[in-house]
Amino acid sequence: MKKNWIVTLAACMVFSLSLSGCGTAMNSASQTTSSESSSKAETSGKSEKDLLEEENNILEKNKDLWEKVFASMDKNITDDMLNSNYGDALKAAIENAKDQFSDTEYKMLISDAEQIRKIEDEIAALSTDSGNESTNAATGSSFPQFEGNDLDENKVDSSIFAENAVTVVNFWFNDCKPCVEELSEMNALNDRIKEQGGEVIGVNVGTLDGNEEDIATAKQILETKGAKYRNIYFDSNSDAGKFALGVTAFPTTYVIDRNGNIVGEALLGGIDNDDNLNTLQNTIDEVLAKDAQK
Repeated sequence: MKKNWIVTLAACMVFSLSLSGCGTAMNSASQTTSSESSSKAETSGKSEKDLLEEENNILEKNKDLWEKVFASMDKNITDDMLNSNYGDALKAAIENAKDQFSDTEYKMLISDAEQIRKIEDEIAALSTDSGNESTNAATGSSFPQFEGNDLDENKVDSSIFAENAVTVVNFWFNDCKPCVEELSEMNALNDRIKEQGGEVIGVNVGTLDGNEEDIATAKQILETKGAKYRNIYFDSNSDAGKFALGVTAFPTTYVIDRNGNIVGEALLGGIDNDDNLNTLQNTIDEVLAKDAQK
């Protein structure tokens, strides 16, 4: 079951989040919403969109407190949390950050998480169309085709993969502190793999559909961090947009080969962490080695 983070943390800032974590491919619980978003929950008659909006409203109500919870998440997310009910995962995250809150704040957050847990049960009851294919990487091995723009409004499409021996696609958003903290490292990675025919591409989920305010903010952040690699966006209703909205924690990074295939698993967390950087580099090296043999 999916959770659209792009309307909560980023709305917290634009993000219908599912603390279910960063890796779409890593999280079987964070599948992309069925294209039939109007399907009804058996228990309430509400659509998934309605239920997600309820979750967003709950999170927005105590936005400042939830931002503290989300900011601590990159250190606290575990596999068990990623595969649990979203509300239970939120409760676990609150417990891990409990020392940051007063008793009153803690109780409010737990109450919010419990409401979300009940909503998640309703979402789980949604009838789904078995014929619909998920755009989530967990059920496919290639990055969805897309047409879009970079942040300077230059046209871009899926042909970028064919042009590169390897493409590293990094999902982030403006108010994600771990995302912003790794931008300098992402730029350094881009400089390194450029020499080998590769490229880093950023996808800031807040900029989907050409959101001008988020684009302006993203460009300012990138400039401040010295990150000069391309960042792109596309229509949120496209397959690539649904894929992006299926990412449920940030930052998340994918490695794509020349044929548009996703290689390895999604990388959860920033590459300012040495273990993450080594894991990512190993996957990049694997793709480069295979490309050189062709």
